Amino acid sequence: MKTAKLSESATMFLISGYWKDDKSEFSNYLVSEYDDANPHNDVDIFYYGLSESEIVDAIRQGEETALEFVITEYKPF
Repeated sequence: MKTAKLSESATMFLISGYWKDDKSEFSNYLVSEYDDANPHNDVDIFYYGLSESEIVDAIRQGEETALEFVITEYKPF
């Protein structure tokens, strides 16, 4: 598990991990804490509604989250 330091102002993050069903990996998927992303970039948003603390918790919980995927690492965007 990655130990993460919470940033103070980022509301968008790049996450990496894998899908629970087939274990296929993904990297640098863009997530937004709020539905406030620029509409021109909306196509690039993978998932809305994950705050940094929720991402850190998801990393700690591994496959025990309600998400369809497991987050293994992240970084502010």
